[in-house]
Amino acid sequence: MRGAAIAIGAFIVLTASAAHAQVTLQNDGFTDGAQVGFQAGFAAGEVGASRFVAPEAGRRLNTVQLLYGGAAGTRTVTLRVWDDTAGTAAPGAELFSGDFDVTASNEAIQEFDLTANNVIVTAQFRVGIEFQNGGLPSIARDDDDTITASRNYIKIDSGMWFTSQALGLTGDWIIRAVIEDAASPVPDAAPGGDASGPGTPDAAPGPGADCDGNSDCPVGEYCDTANGACTFDCREDSDCGDNTCNSLGQCVEGGGGGGGCSTDGGGSAGQAAVLLALGVLVLGFRRRA
Repeated sequence: MRGAAIAIGAFIVLTASAAHAQVTLQNDGFTDGAQVGFQAGFAAGEVGASRFVAPEAGRRLNTVQLLYGGAAGTRTVTLRVWDDTAGTAAPGAELFSGDFDVTASNEAIQEFDLTANNVIVTAQFRVGIEFQNGGLPSIARDDDDTITASRNYIKIDSGMWFTSQALGLTGDWIIRAVIEDAASPVPDAAPGGDASGPGTPDAAPGPGADCDGNSDCPVGEYCDTANGACTFDCREDSDCGDNTCNSLGQCVEGGGGGGGCSTDGGGSAGQAAVLLALGVLVLGFRRRA
């Protein structure tokens, strides 16, 4: 992957108000006027992503900020948000996906507004920019000669995830997550009952509260057809006792014995094959730069 180093000036959109204070999570050390690198080596379908750690689960993700430039033009990118609780190279369940048009600028921090989507994140989550076009314009990394390896990721066109450091890059992605300064009300892990009693979600329905079906509701909620309103019963598996929390915020039976995933290669021969495949993929990624 290649990137052009450019010294720029940038402004940050203010993210705090008297009514709803917000917290900006960032890994980068970029400051106004500092030198950055715009990464030109991404191909269509690949992803640059940052891992963030919130003070607690249940915060709403209001906006995503990023520096996107290196060349003129307007592009459509896909913003993706995942549960990253496991801390593995590949993230967990997707919490949000949506397309945004972005006009490149070497001078301004861009902002994607998610407030209407009611995206509730886990304590550790990942935000990624999936490219629908290769080359520049693209996302930027800071150029302060430091990188937090466990916070910066790339998904290459084969679908495999790597830390960006493992692919030879330096610098943290200039991608930031702006979240609410307090968690959303914790739901009871069962539907039904009156509004004040056990078994009723404590959180009020989000945007698009009136509904006829699940498709009318925000991400992470389902339609309570009896009342014609969007709601949810859980945000995490821990809200559901021995059951699991699905993508609609419903507690369902199952769980698979602990919710983890195995990375066992099936013995030395299997591990060798995996390592060989990784080597070929990484080499291909660097050649394309």
